[in-house]
Amino acid sequence: MKNAILAGCGGWGENWARHTLPRCIKDGLIQVVGAVDTVPEHLESVKGILSGEQCFTDLRKALEMTKPDFCVIAAPPAAHEAVAMTAMEYGCHVLSEKPVTDNPQSLFRLLKRAEETGTKYGVTMSHQFHRHISTLRKEIFSGKYGSLDYLSFQFTAKQSEMSERQRKLEHVMLNEASIHHFSLLESLVGSRCKSIYTDVWSPEHARSMKGGGESLSILKYENGVRVGYEMSMSSASSLHSWGNELIRAELEKAVLVLEGNSLRCYLKSEKEPSPNLPGEGFEIPLIGSADDRWGNENLVGQFVDWLEGGEAMNTRLENAARAQMMVFAAIESGREGLPVEPEVLTEKYRKEFLDKEEEHK
Repeated sequence: MKNAILAGCGGWGENWARHTLPRCIKDGLIQVVGAVDTVPEHLESVKGILSGEQCFTDLRKALEMTKPDFCVIAAPPAAHEAVAMTAMEYGCHVLSEKPVTDNPQSLFRLLKRAEETGTKYGVTMSHQFHRHISTLRKEIFSGKYGSLDYLSFQFTAKQSEMSERQRKLEHVMLNEASIHHFSLLESLVGSRCKSIYTDVWSPEHARSMKGGGESLSILKYENGVRVGYEMSMSSASSLHSWGNELIRAELEKAVLVLEGNSLRCYLKSEKEPSPNLPGEGFEIPLIGSADDRWGNENLVGQFVDWLEGGEAMNTRLENAARAQMMVFAAIESGREGLPVEPEVLTEKYRKEFLDKEEEHK
């Protein structure tokens, strides 16, 4: 069992405090020894698992007093680097919410510091570990339906779903929403993204969204698979919002359609009632049980196992950085109107980072 501290108890941090951490405590994975938030009212969310003496508004004091094994970072993304750097200074491992950070230079600083300190740094790319996504991935890689040709992915949400903090940010749609999906898509495709082309805009009713409220992207992967990716944070309906995204996988011998928790299979061999009309298909049961650990609870288990000498989690910082760089590539593509290769952009930003490091020596 490992000792954890929660940094950031408002917003999504409240979900950690009220749901994820209590489940992990119950399962004997962790003990929560403290929580910190600069807004005292946010600490109310942890009163179910902590006493008042274990709640802090100063991170350094919290780390000094509680001496945790790792720090869960659920603060707003703009604060991730500062919290992570302080945690690493105090010898803590890090399990951070996504996005990792909000700019490329910050990402490289974190990668460098984690390597220098030997910090085990995980990122909660949790969507790919939800039950319905895990079922779809299992079916795609089962071999029963032949090779994967392409994926169609739709996410549509209302602007009202965003917090006041998010409404003020530039590129919030891509940096705080698409970041979830790019990691998920890589896990379904089984390959790295080679190039991404993004058309991003704001409709008349969402002009206040800086950096765009809607986007259409084409992603090409190294194994030849394509993804058509639709993202809207200004839809009239939350038809395919969080947990209810629409994903269609076009395979050699079947089409798999995941909508919310419903996964249906339409076999190529199925007799169709008439030309241009699909067959009925069949429902594929979800794997496991609803009571199993999915999402963030699953990732906490992976992270603790890593800390205890097990296999490094797949969503560790150096891997999660690829999804983060895909976000920066999508932003760049939307700005320039051209396809962008994430690996090329990564090297560009890495060189800029190293040049600045050299200047400050």
